[in-house]
Amino acid sequence: MGSLVRFLYLAKASLLTAKRYRIDWYGNVLMPVLGILPVTIAVWYGNKIGFLDFSHIVGTKKFFEYYILGIAYWNYIEAVWASIFVLREHMRIGQLEELLLTPIRPWEYILGWSFLAISLTTINSLPLIIVALVINIFHLSIETCILAVSIFLISMIASFGFAFLIFGLTLVIREGDEIVSLLGNAAPLLGGLYFPVTVLPAPLLILSYAFPFTWGIDLLRGVILGSRTILGFDAELMLLLMMSLGYFGMGILSYRVLEVRMRRKGIQGF
Repeated sequence: MGSLVRFLYLAKASLLTAKRYRIDWYGNVLMPVLGILPVTIAVWYGNKIGFLDFSHIVGTKKFFEYYILGIAYWNYIEAVWASIFVLREHMRIGQLEELLLTPIRPWEYILGWSFLAISLTTINSLPLIIVALVINIFHLSIETCILAVSIFLISMIASFGFAFLIFGLTLVIREGDEIVSLLGNAAPLLGGLYFPVTVLPAPLLILSYAFPFTWGIDLLRGVILGSRTILGFDAELMLLLMMSLGYFGMGILSYRVLEVRMRRKGIQGF
């Protein structure tokens, strides 16, 4: 009960803080439009010049759905990392020591501070989902929906693992927000949001395969769109599960090590 109260308190604080800055608050209303418009233009123009014809690789020509699914998926993965920006802001205004004195646990910070971003991502993704339903894209059974949700939740475990790692790094090297920005910029290339990762050169392909979200989005596309997965479905699902648990475990372990180091050596000039 105590953890739930602390989590809800942080979520409420994030909500009230966001409402304080009205331009950012109402600017989020435009996000669904900003998400759909580039996809529509890219698919229309890409089909016109033949740039998007990689159907022989992925086994589907549903490129509009291919992009929408990738963008919606990545928005959720990245939303968990919003907690890093909140932590960095508290460090900048000199509230780190007060935070460390509170009884709130790291996962409560991550979940509480990312709650608003996850909620906004859900709101922003609704128009994408509605568009998909209106044009009658999805023909999903209950079993398929359960499988898709399971793959999504497994991916979120990996996302929390990354959040723990970056949270700990932020306490030591301070620039955790820059790491999140770098990952956010590299994801479209390494994660296969816009094109199949198998076309990447070998060095980038290795990095891509070490990225759990590459397998997550590939599996989701396989389940929802019927596209061809890189590996066999069962093997790829098992790989995603192992990588997610591995990244989660490494994230927690690294956070504990980095927190101990920060408490011993301190952190200056944050």
